[in-house]
Amino acid sequence: MIKFSNILRLSWVRQLLVLAVIIGIGWFVYVSFFASKKGQQQYQTAQAQRGTIISTVNESGNVTSTSQAGVGSPTTGIVTEIYVKNHDEVKRGQNLFKVKSIATAQEIASAYASYLSATNNLKSAQAKMNSLQATLFVANQAFVTDRGVINPSDDQKADPKYIEENATWLQAEADYKNQQGVIAQAQAALTNASLSYQATQDSVVTAPIDGTISNIGVQPGDQVTASGGNLSSTISSSTTTSTSNAILYIGDYSKPYVKVQATEADIASIKPDQKATITLDALPGKTFVGTVNQVDNAGTISSGVVTYNVYVTFVVPSDEIKPGMSATVAIQTAIKHDVITVPSAAVQTTNDQATVRVMKNGKVSSVDVTTGISSDTDTEITSGISEGDVVVTGTITTGTTAATGTASPFGRSLGGFGGGGGAVRVGGGGARGGN
Repeated sequence: MIKFSNILRLSWVRQLLVLAVIIGIGWFVYVSFFASKKGQQQYQTAQAQRGTIISTVNESGNVTSTSQAGVGSPTTGIVTEIYVKNHDEVKRGQNLFKVKSIATAQEIASAYASYLSATNNLKSAQAKMNSLQATLFVANQAFVTDRGVINPSDDQKADPKYIEENATWLQAEADYKNQQGVIAQAQAALTNASLSYQATQDSVVTAPIDGTISNIGVQPGDQVTASGGNLSSTISSSTTTSTSNAILYIGDYSKPYVKVQATEADIASIKPDQKATITLDALPGKTFVGTVNQVDNAGTISSGVVTYNVYVTFVVPSDEIKPGMSATVAIQTAIKHDVITVPSAAVQTTNDQATVRVMKNGKVSSVDVTTGISSDTDTEITSGISEGDVVVTGTITTGTTAATGTASPFGRSLGGFGGGGGAVRVGGGGARGGN
């Protein structure tokens, strides 16, 4: 007699078998009709178009001004008055600030004594120069009068009198020339002594050039160290921060420009008068028009890399543009109108031969082309394809067909079933049956 529990157990087994069959059929249908479609290669395409293409090179640098002077104090002391403020327009010779010396009476006396000594040394050197010049003239005249020969013979040159007078003349000439160096040294010593003495005196500093005041770095009551006054008449923004003794700066900020460093690969295509667009990190969303004003001929080597300075002026400057701002410059090196272009992603180069994949009637073929100039996104095609041709710019998806052995839920490859899954490939001639 069959027990009820056995019948129930048998029923569950049958249900499991039926469920397994359904799952297997479902998986087979999925692989055959859906997974195989994932194996279909799909392409991203674009049309070859006729239009204008602009080739550019992008360089980075900083904004600077046409001229800028860092003004220091000639006196070591305390700033007592400042007559200007940032953004003020000043003229050469206009008062800028006043400094009261903190030198002691002994320091002042010592500096003055050094100044007087240096002055006397220079006068003595100049007086000796006059004496040596007279000696040289006498020696020269004696030699010319006694010899009287422009091109003496070897016998005349061997005459002891000739040798003596010639040597005296040459020595007098050497002493005279050497004294010129002594005078230059004495002049430098006097200049240094004068600055040292001036550093002990109260001073009112004036503007060395016309311009606009910027970066006042002190307030009344601050102590400053003597730096000789005007530190430089052409300090660029890149060196401003290193001039620690500058009290303030004066510059012509009405004509800013961007100084960029171009690489060896780019410099050959950059020429004066080329147009450019300028963007500044400090002014996002704004673009300025520029022109290449100057290109350096000699490069600068840093860590084995050679760069060349390129100067780009703003066509229409703005008050928002400040020296030191970081800038990116796109220089237009070439422009062509009415040419065929394709996205640069469509062009592939192998062994110096450029090719483009062209899609016609659902099939993709590789075509040799000749390229021209390139922009940031497009490339000119001078031969090989025509306007309107559809080119491949990339592959969107590439899947795996059922025939490659997709795993089944039962731990075996569906490729092992007798019927092979079909796969459709663009350009592959339609569906093919597997083995």
